[in-house]
Amino acid sequence: MTGFPARVLPPVVTGLAVALAATAWTGVLTGPRWWGFVVLTTAVVVVAGVLLHWLRMPPIVVAAGQLAALTGLVTAVFTSSGWLVVLPGPAATAQLWALLARAAQQVRTGVPPVPESTELLCLVVVAVGLVAIAVHTLAVSAAAPASSGLVLLCVVTVPAAVSERLLPWWSFTLSALGFALLLAVDSRRRQLAWGESAGSGGHIGAAPAAVAVTAGAIVVALLVGATVTAVGTGRSASTGTGLGQPGSGIGLNPFTSLRGQLSSGDVVALFRVRGLGQRAYLRALTLSRFTTRVGWQRGPLDGAVSAGDEKTERLPLPPGVSTPVPGSTLQVRIEPINYVDNLLPSYGYPLALTGISPDWNYDPDALTIFSNHRQRAQPYTELGVLPAPDPQLLRAAGPAGGAPFTTVDPRYLDAAGVDRRVEQLAIRVTAGTHTAFDATVALTRWFTQPSNGFSYDLRTAPGSSGDALVDFLFTGRRGYCEQFASAMAIMLRTLHVPARVAVGFTPGTVTDGSRLITTDDAHAWVEAWFPGAGWLPFDPTPLSDGRTVIPDYVAAGPTSPGTPLPAGPPASGTATPVPDALAAAPPHPSVGHPGLGVGTRIGLSVAGLLGLGVLAGLIPLGVREGRRRRRLHLVGAGGPQAVSAAWEEVLAESADRGVVPPVGETVRATAQRLAHEHALDEPGRAGLRTLVGAVERSWYASVSPPRPSDTSTSNTDRELCAAVDAVRASLARCAPPSRTALLLPRSVLRRRP
Repeated sequence: MTGFPARVLPPVVTGLAVALAATAWTGVLTGPRWWGFVVLTTAVVVVAGVLLHWLRMPPIVVAAGQLAALTGLVTAVFTSSGWLVVLPGPAATAQLWALLARAAQQVRTGVPPVPESTELLCLVVVAVGLVAIAVHTLAVSAAAPASSGLVLLCVVTVPAAVSERLLPWWSFTLSALGFALLLAVDSRRRQLAWGESAGSGGHIGAAPAAVAVTAGAIVVALLVGATVTAVGTGRSASTGTGLGQPGSGIGLNPFTSLRGQLSSGDVVALFRVRGLGQRAYLRALTLSRFTTRVGWQRGPLDGAVSAGDEKTERLPLPPGVSTPVPGSTLQVRIEPINYVDNLLPSYGYPLALTGISPDWNYDPDALTIFSNHRQRAQPYTELGVLPAPDPQLLRAAGPAGGAPFTTVDPRYLDAAGVDRRVEQLAIRVTAGTHTAFDATVALTRWFTQPSNGFSYDLRTAPGSSGDALVDFLFTGRRGYCEQFASAMAIMLRTLHVPARVAVGFTPGTVTDGSRLITTDDAHAWVEAWFPGAGWLPFDPTPLSDGRTVIPDYVAAGPTSPGTPLPAGPPASGTATPVPDALAAAPPHPSVGHPGLGVGTRIGLSVAGLLGLGVLAGLIPLGVREGRRRRRLHLVGAGGPQAVSAAWEEVLAESADRGVVPPVGETVRATAQRLAHEHALDEPGRAGLRTLVGAVERSWYASVSPPRPSDTSTSNTDRELCAAVDAVRASLARCAPPSRTALLLPRSVLRRRP
């Protein structure tokens, strides 16, 4: 591995390693196009790196050139307003930022595997390009391929962190193979650099050593993976093999951004409930804080009291709840099976808990029982009440935003930053209602009414607005329970109805006189606050399997929930028409070149990058010509700088032809070297002798040079001009430069000592 292959092979292997590691994303993205973009991106980065290394550029220039090539590729493929197709101007930059913002939103809201939208393809190209540049810098420029393994590991761990499924074995194998190739190529390079002893008694070859290191890393990774909980599922991994079998335990991970983390893989039993006489939701926690483009989060647990203290005879009711609470009392026995968490689920309003340890606390406002650490709770008994207020009493509270609703904590009304279209939509859906309760029921029925086009699906439709809430309500209308609950809760807040999201479980399945609750029952719904009744559940998710609970006060609500909106998206997948009053938002910039396919845009990007390469190649040529003209002008003008300029030009001509005298060599020794290396003829050698004499007189003479007006000075200047011309002409005859030397002059590109 010498010469040109030795310079090309390491960059090619780095690109191959990145591309092989990216196969781990097969569980995150659907379709084949994204893999083509991965190959194209790594190829662009590799080619740019090879060319810049061939020009002997320093590592920082190589990385900057690769970044410029990546920018040109992204601009050409994903924008429609790049200068010369590949140069990002202000308009193209704005398009790219909008694309990446929408891609980030899709990452937060999508459930893997997600469709390969334009936004996600752009994100893939940017991410793969940056990773390829980093790996190239570490493995090639810094000659530290082992360190680049950390970057490649990040490529593999990203899909493991967002997907419910394990990485496919073949992807893991290919990723390890790419890293092994990196180590093998670097090991071979070092052996060639150090030399191998002919009489050595044997050594471990490059490939076996790399394979041994990689195999050891795989074994360690598998051991860790077998003993540590799974990554990226939103839960701890359960080791149980069936319902009712104990395992390591599963706990809820509260979603924050509509990502569907309550969906499950294998069905695992979590609780067995005895004594529940009616269907009800088992609440684990509530989410009260909403942040635009981030999602729902759990609020502070400030008013907590000990829930397991034997001295606590009765737990407090939530603020604003009148006594006695209208509803039905219950006494249930809850037996955790595979559930391990710091949240302890309960029904309705818990009044007393027995059988739990003293380190469990209860916040009556959040209706959350929690501990400071994850633990497996023992079977416990809850005495509580399921609120069932009279709908007429709820209507008596009056319209939303009225005086009775001002006593609730303001955080339950916070809707800051929500898109104005969402508020207008909520107003239209609830048009014709006169009370906060009727508006809440109207919103619930709007989501669950089939004619409005909403459907339950663990895979969401890709959006384009950059706002998951807007995409769900106006274009997708397909999602999971978190999205429905999140959308309804924030719409209620825009109507000045206190609302939040509850996370827990549906009633489960009746078996042997008890209810079995599994991971399939994980669910989210809305809780709205009404004076005197407190927090009441409302479920907007249109489940068709009968798992939802419709309270009596919802079933007895108004039958005309106001003016309905147009039906949901047509079967063809086109967007739902948005009413004129809601279409005030400006359109987003178009993506890519209108009317051009992906293949055409890629062709344009390649052509544009080649054009940039040509322009970049002309820059050194222009610099060389500028320096030549300046020096020859100084020689022709005479004066104190003429001799130095003449000598510098002759040295530059020699450097362009590959001969650079060593630093510290005398003028005469350098002249002899130039005459010998370039095989100069007699006119050239004579001109070189004249030039050497002029240089020595200029550098070492003790007398001051004569004034320019003297006749001797004029003669000297003419002799100097003739000598330089003779040397340059002899070089052109005896050592003509190659085309590469003309286009890429080494006197400009070489590093200065």
